[in-house]
Amino acid sequence: MGSLQDALLKAGLADEKQAQKKPRKSAGAKSSKDRKHKGQRGQGKKKRAPTESDLARAYKARQRAEAREKQAEKDRRVAEQEARRKRNLELDQIIRGHTLNRKEAELPRYFEHMGRIRRVLCTPEQREQLNRGDIGVVNLRGSYLLVSPPILEKYREVAPDLVPDLAGKDEPEDDGSHYPPVPDDLVW
Repeated sequence: MGSLQDALLKAGLADEKQAQKKPRKSAGAKSSKDRKHKGQRGQGKKKRAPTESDLARAYKARQRAEAREKQAEKDRRVAEQEARRKRNLELDQIIRGHTLNRKEAELPRYFEHMGRIRRVLCTPEQREQLNRGDIGVVNLRGSYLLVSPPILEKYREVAPDLVPDLAGKDEPEDDGSHYPPVPDDLVW
């Protein structure tokens, strides 16, 4: 640095006061080297590919949105699974030791549940009790179990969708109204 200061003094471009001051670089001040390199870099950028296009930005935004949706769906499924697990544990506590199913039961009792015909094996006495409504049926992990009315009500409070309706559905009298109308131009 001293040689540069000496050269400036000899050329008359600086005086003694300026030479004795220590040069300070401000945060915004850049040396001639920095300016030179920046100018070259800036020119190089102009020659390179232009900034990211709108289409590329939109594509990346869509990918990020899809990733967020996928993660949200995964989180929702995990939460549902956890809620189902907790509900099953609660149902296990309600039902434990209160089932009325017997190993010697051979008589099936059929009923509709979840859109399908299901069955539970029972004894002749239990079948009569089921038909009268003295006992009920609940579903636990795909198995149908016979239970007493108080247990049935506790079970229904936690999981009403797992308690089949044994009363059956009353079929309306067939008056022919559910058939489509016969066209007038139909010739027999």
